[in-house]
Formats: sequence, C-alpha cells, structure tokens
Amino acid sequence: KDGAGGGGGGRRASAKEKAEASSPDDADDAIRANATSLEDRVLSSNPLLESFGNARTLKNDNSSRFGKFIKISFNTDTGTIVGASISNYLLEKTRITTQIEGERNYHIFYQLFSGADEQVLEKFGLEGGIASFRYLGNRATLKSRRDASAFVETMACLDQIGVSEEGKNEVLGIIAAVLHLGNIDFELVKTEGGNSNENARMTDSSAESLRMACFLLGLEESKVSEAMLTKLLTIGGKTIHKPQDVAQASDKRDAFAKLVYSSLFLWMVN
Repeated sequence: KDGAGGGGGGRRASAKEKAEASSPDDADDAIRANATSLEDRVLSSNPLLESFGNARTLKNDNSSRFGKFIKISFNTDTGTIVGASISNYLLEKTRITTQIEGERNYHIFYQLFSGADEQVLEKFGLEGGIASFRYLGNRATLKSRRDASAFVETMACLDQIGVSEEGKNEVLGIIAAVLHLGNIDFELVKTEGGNSNENARMTDSSAESLRMACFLLGLEESKVSEAMLTKLLTIGGKTIHKPQDVAQASDKRDAFAKLVYSSLFLWMVN
C-alpha cells in the first residue's frame, strides 16, 4: 500500500522484492515466461506511476501525490504470478495547475522537456521551454540529466505495459495539451463605447494556445471556447447560455485541465 506524500523509491523496491519472489527454479518454462512477463509489467507500473503521480516538494524530491494499492495474485501450486491489479485514489489535482515556490508539477512534464528531442517538442508546440507555460510556474529551468534519464525509463515502461508508438505519442500529446490549456487567458469584453462589462472573452494572444490544445485533444475550438466562456442554465424548460466573468472562465479552464490530466492518469492505472 502506497500512501500519498511519502517517497517513491522505497515502495518501488518493496514491490520489486514481492514480485521477484514469484519465480521458483522448478517452474515450467511456459509458466516461467508468463510469470516473467507479468512480473515485468508489475515492476514497470511503479516508475511509470511515479512519473505521472509524483512531484518535487519542499521536503521530498520524489513525493507521491496519490495513493495506490497493488494486488498481486499467485498460483498456489507453483508460486508464480497469475495476475495483478492497481487501484488509485486522491490524485492531488491542484498541483496540475498551481505549485508553491520551490515545488514542481508532476515529473512527467519536466521529463518531456529534458528527454524529448527538438522535433518532438516542436511537434507538440513546446519549443518555448518550461518558462513559457503557466502551469509550470513560468519558471526558467535548465534541462536536467535526471529528468532526461527518467523520460527514457518512462517511455520504456510504456512499452512494457503494451502501449504502442502511436499510443505513446497520444500520451505525450495529452500532456502537452494540458500545458497549452494553461496558457489560455481571458479579459473583459469591451463595449462599443469603450467601457468594460463583466463578461469574459479569450485574449487574442490565446488563440494559438486554444488551437494547439484542441488539435492535440481532437476537440473543436468553438465548443471548448463556448464551454469556458458560458454556463448552461435551464429555466422554464428553456436552455440559455449565461456569460462568465474572467474569474469563472479561468476556473473552468483549470477544471478542464485537471480533468484531462487526471483522466490520463486513471487510464494508465487501468
């Protein structure tokens, strides 16, 4: 059992020890091969979930920001692994959009910037670097060898659990889309007389961020924009669109980004 907040390294070693205890010398070759495959997948899940669910805090460079319970089933005759499942709960969603000074977002964001080549970064609109994105604190950060090495391990773990090359690209695209969503800004609508009302609109400079996020998520820009800028109300059997102010639109943007990232995390666990 992995409680949120602690370091990830010790629990990874614990899971590894339990899984490695599953292959007796007298196991049949076919059973051994199957057990090894399952063991590899179980072991791969730990660094993978750490990449997406662990972050640097003021007290711990690899703090688990979620809880997980790994259940491993064994054949009672041979002692080999016959199955495994992972349950998760309480991913710290606030961290996706906001971090205090001295802390970081989830590891995978920094791994992507440090480990992916320039073509990949350009493909996902990330060539501006970490400092270009609100959800990473707009902090200028040098590329890290540690993050680059971890990125290679994360990609290998995705291979190990059966994610295709196309699937890996989609995962990276979703991560990039979250960052682009965070760069969407809002301002007050100007009236014809030059005055401002309380209704929000997207700034002109946000157009590219909206376009890139929607492209990577396969969504229509107009519908995403409408969802952020208006609220559906049903009154007397009729549905109306109520304009949102800047604070409300910003909250809806952040809520959408949290939903996208947490859904990716849940998909990976499942």
